[in-house]
Amino acid sequence: ISRNAQVWKFALSFVFKALKPRSMRKKGASEEEINAAKTEAANFITDGLLRLGPTFVKLGQVVSTRTDVLPAEYINVLKNLQDNVPGFSGARAKEIISKELGKPCDKVFTDFSEKPLAAASLGQVHTAMYNGKKVAVKVQRANLKELFDVDLKNLKKLAVLLDKFDPKTDGADRDWVSIYEESERLLYLEIDYLNEADNGERFARDFKDIDWVRVPEFYREVSTPRVLCMEYVDSFKLTNIEKIDSLGLDKSVLAKRTADAFLRQIIETGYFHCDPHPGNLCVDGEGKLVYYDFGMMDELKPNVRSGFRKFCTALFKGGPMISNLDLSKNAKSLVDGVEEAGVLAKGADRLAVEKLAKYFMRSFKNKQLGKTSDNIKESIGTDLQTLTENNVFRFPSTFTFIFRSFASIDGIGKGLDKDYDIGKLAQPFVEKFTDVQEGYSSEAEKSFSLFSKATGLNLPDINTAVTSPKKIAYIEETLRSIESGDLKIRVRSLENEKSLERMVLQQSRLENLMIASVFLNVAGLATRSIFSYSSLVGAAAFGFQAFMANAKIKKFDKTQAKYVKTKFADNEE
Repeated sequence: ISRNAQVWKFALSFVFKALKPRSMRKKGASEEEINAAKTEAANFITDGLLRLGPTFVKLGQVVSTRTDVLPAEYINVLKNLQDNVPGFSGARAKEIISKELGKPCDKVFTDFSEKPLAAASLGQVHTAMYNGKKVAVKVQRANLKELFDVDLKNLKKLAVLLDKFDPKTDGADRDWVSIYEESERLLYLEIDYLNEADNGERFARDFKDIDWVRVPEFYREVSTPRVLCMEYVDSFKLTNIEKIDSLGLDKSVLAKRTADAFLRQIIETGYFHCDPHPGNLCVDGEGKLVYYDFGMMDELKPNVRSGFRKFCTALFKGGPMISNLDLSKNAKSLVDGVEEAGVLAKGADRLAVEKLAKYFMRSFKNKQLGKTSDNIKESIGTDLQTLTENNVFRFPSTFTFIFRSFASIDGIGKGLDKDYDIGKLAQPFVEKFTDVQEGYSSEAEKSFSLFSKATGLNLPDINTAVTSPKKIAYIEETLRSIESGDLKIRVRSLENEKSLERMVLQQSRLENLMIASVFLNVAGLATRSIFSYSSLVGAAAFGFQAFMANAKIKKFDKTQAKYVKTKFADNEE
């Protein structure tokens, strides 16, 4: 009970701190004062998370990478949680190891370090010698599972509240409870160090043919669910630019390797590291990437993996100079991939989604070429508004960890190379992956295939030429069916739908005003006070409803003004 009270007391206090900058803005405070208030709130939550312990420190580490969720002032302060987690004593670590292994720590390890090499939210790492080899020994904090059992119940209640009150104004139909359940599953797996060893060995197998990726070897004979012994690999953080420069390592090569390793996990293997922050993704003196901490790993489900591959292939196919015609075809394939991955809700307006996909694909291509794109609301405003209001995008809970992993990799890459752009780096990677999927064994085979497609000397094009008369006959038959009335075409007009929505709101306002007027007339004519009082109450009630309807009309008009379509992307080549 005391723990629950402590958690909710902190949560309520933070809400008031977080709302303070918003109220200051309404009162006309300067940007400097507002930013200072945000930083103050961020420091408050950081201190509070550290006081609440491992579960909430882990939560802070997760959200510290979500630039799409929190303002920069919060991100900058919460990033300290990645490094500034207080550790426990070496004596306490030895006690835990002795209890887990069933024998004194000093009889298993020699030269066990008193101070931890690194401390994290769930445990810490000490160095030692084992059978003449230098090893790293990871020791879990005491009573973690019991603490998780209590804290995660409170977080589930918070997830339920978010599901109810999240306005979802960005068009994403987030399922906070599913996100919580996925996080809970991974957190419990993360405190099982034998599971971490399994994950690390699988990750090493996925990269066995990549000589610039290193994974420590695990010593299972001296490992338990709470103690993990692994090979010690001398490395340092990729954020240590000074040391990278002193060793003469190429920062742009390192940046490219972080992107390639991430893309290999997401696109090729479908098995990825959920927490590649600078403490878990390092570099050795030879420029090889060194991965640590495999407690939080996730695997894409078959449909998500297939859909994501289809999405990436469609996005990068054709290169930056792709024509509008080919881009439209790729947009359809991209939407197919999004739908297969479970991101697109059933019954969504496919035409509007394809327009949105085409806009973003053209914007992406323009960015690769260094060009700017039209404003999205000017180009596809009405379609964007419809998709946003209908909440057609539903991101699987796994995507939370993909976004988190991407944010970490993107931050590391930009720290290494100011021109780092994972979109540009992904182009050759995805093209190579697509070639493998197409079955090309050599560049000559690929060139011949492209020549066949360009000249029409291939089976699909020949088949199209042969069957064209039948297709033309079918089109003629369809047109005759339309003429005779046997076939009717259904057309959806988004503009008319919006006009009808406004008419409904206006009618509601008018009805409430008329009923309120009737009640006022009755109140003026009534001779008995009880009828007069009741009529005034009725007039007030319907008058209030009319006022609310008027407010809805103003909000509707304001929203419509944001999505006025003034330009068309199709007019530009």
